Amino acid sequence: MDTGTILGFTAGYLAAITGAFLLYLPVIVLVVALLVAGGLLQLLLLPIIILVRRLRHRQEPDVDPSWLLERRR
Repeated sequence: MDTGTILGFTAGYLAAITGAFLLYLPVIVLVVALLVAGGLLQLLLLPIIILVRRLRHRQEPDVDPSWLLERRR
């Protein structure tokens, strides 16, 4: 193998890698855009989520029922 063959193979591998990257670039951009959009939507809905969790949270009763299981002396 001479230098020209090695350079040709190297250029071919780089061209194949570049072509595969360009082929899948729209998919990569779409996935990144969806992740960013989902994160922004979650940040926008965070106050509503916190409000719903606080409204659904029930306070625990003040009475401790553990006395029912204690032994009497």
